[in-house]
Amino acid sequence: MMDEKRLLQEIEEIAEKLSIAIRYDDLMGMDFKVKGGLCNLRGQNVIIMDRRMPPRERIDLLVRVLRKFDLSPIFMKPYVRLIIGDASEIQDKGTRRNL
Repeated sequence: MMDEKRLLQEIEEIAEKLSIAIRYDDLMGMDFKVKGGLCNLRGQNVIIMDRRMPPRERIDLLVRVLRKFDLSPIFMKPYVRLIIGDASEIQDKGTRRNL
């Protein structure tokens, strides 16, 4: 089993291969309570996360977002593919918010 920081890096690289930008911002100071998520910002998919989230929570958020995409053409280590799961098994693709 790989450590959380290495796993986080692997998952961030998958997002990059899908042309999904990841932004770490200070979201705790906002007037609303949010840890992050996927949005479409000026035509680009962006995952915005609170920079103070621990690695495990970052991984969980990224995995939930990446499951909405077709990951079959992306090479990833078998362990990482097991963690993320197969996007074809996810029936609800969800909706994305526009900023």
